[in-house]
Amino acid sequence: MLGLFLISLFLQQPGGKWIQEHEIHGTFQWETLARQIVFLGDSDGDQHSEVLVASPGADLGIPFPLGKVRIFSGATQQILSEITSLDFSNASALGINSRRVGDMDQDGIEDFACRTLYDVQPASSVIVFSGADFSTITRIFSPIGVTAFASRGLEGNLDLSRDGIPDLVISDDAYSGTLDHQGAVFAYDSTTWQPLWVAEGSLAWLRMGQSLACIHDVNGDGYNDVLTSSSYAGSEGSVHALSGKDGSEIYRIDGIPGWVNLGIFGIATIPDITGDGVEDFVTNMSPPYWLTYQFGFLNIYSGADGTLIHQIQGEVPDSGYPTSPTNIGDIDQDGYEDIATSAILQQTPGDGSGVVYVYSGRDWQVLARIPGPPKQSKLFGLALSGGEDVTGDGRVNLGIGDKSAFHQGIIAAGAAYIYSFEPFLRASAKQVSASSGGQVDFDLQFPLEEAGKEYRMLVSTDLPGSIVLGKMEIPLEHNPLTWAVAHNPPNWFTGSRGTLDANAHATATAVFPANKFTSHVGTTLKFVALTMRPIRKPDRSSAAVYVEIVP
Repeated sequence: MLGLFLISLFLQQPGGKWIQEHEIHGTFQWETLARQIVFLGDSDGDQHSEVLVASPGADLGIPFPLGKVRIFSGATQQILSEITSLDFSNASALGINSRRVGDMDQDGIEDFACRTLYDVQPASSVIVFSGADFSTITRIFSPIGVTAFASRGLEGNLDLSRDGIPDLVISDDAYSGTLDHQGAVFAYDSTTWQPLWVAEGSLAWLRMGQSLACIHDVNGDGYNDVLTSSSYAGSEGSVHALSGKDGSEIYRIDGIPGWVNLGIFGIATIPDITGDGVEDFVTNMSPPYWLTYQFGFLNIYSGADGTLIHQIQGEVPDSGYPTSPTNIGDIDQDGYEDIATSAILQQTPGDGSGVVYVYSGRDWQVLARIPGPPKQSKLFGLALSGGEDVTGDGRVNLGIGDKSAFHQGIIAAGAAYIYSFEPFLRASAKQVSASSGGQVDFDLQFPLEEAGKEYRMLVSTDLPGSIVLGKMEIPLEHNPLTWAVAHNPPNWFTGSRGTLDANAHATATAVFPANKFTSHVGTTLKFVALTMRPIRKPDRSSAAVYVEIVP
């Protein structure tokens, strides 16, 4: 029964289409290519983001060390730079943790940082690289008593010292200073590379620093702040908001009894959705690992005080959901930044493992379920990136890494994938005035195999939910407006049904007369386009577009 449930999930995809644009594979056993995949932004002005792909287990032609990081051109997919552990003394497994960290050298181009390991003290280091020419800006070695420096937490992009330059934050959940495995978070000034502050866990085996994120000022003191997590083995776990000024705790969120590991599989900040002017954030809440048939949750919290705003339950039990929650930017272009996370243990058709889920930042509905490629995927979605345009079409892309992927029989060669999203439907405006009226033009562009098919457009108010018809999921909730437009299109909505031309293209127009929709001010309408099979059953759905009626 469960198997049938899984298959139905993969076949029921919300509207639009996810297109795999690029695929990169490792070539050595245990190379673990794409242990990290990072969109670096456009460093050379060609309107394509560059892409960092880390291979911490890459064979360098000698028994030790291992590891390299490659920077690929988004425009040509050619390697712009290859940096290896051999380029540095006492370095191995280069890139095992890699992050974009902001413009630290103030040359107008954002920089990035990579973790290295070694078998003697200091056991690890973080190297900061120029995003412009990939040269080394600085190298920070782990302090004494630190054993997992930057293993779980390495972040930048936000200024903590109020000098206008982003600073670097590194965590070590195994740090033992005054207490065994208390954990710690280290903040470094990017102008001197000296510590701004160190926040240590208050209890032995607290393991503070199991995840890390920088967030804009949550307590109104003028300093940007830091989020981290802690967890005893098997405990509920906690998320800590730390002051960017001095590392002191602003507030703490404790996990819910019966659930474990709150926050340890990643924290991602999102724009303010509560209206209090403070960024919010998402993180994981996992089921106890000793119980079976349990579902994980993606939790959305207020950044201001840690109040739980919303929860999303995983769709499949015991699937590793949610891992690596990541803000991927406005992937569907509805004005809201979206979130991706993964269920890295979820089985997929073709003996693969790993499914990436994408959620709308507007209403937290599923935008995509992307399964790992058949046969080769093993931990598909362990690494995620987004928020940048790699393909050069003006829309952000999604990067997915699977460090354990097989390739041509090679164990854990690893693989990196880049996806784009094609919504099939676009609107010329996102708002229309009720008092003065207005016109919204819709452009329908489906895949060529849909040419000549009948199409229909549906409308609903902006309610969460979807309609599932057989193997298709239509991203709107059925209401009286949906029924009325489907069966008797209003005269203000022309072209709402017809036939796609030879290029699978059509247009429609909604004309809102002045003063006719004044009672609907504040309402947002949701539009979807469908193609129809000859028996007039829906065949393919677009993504939804939104038009808000304003005064």
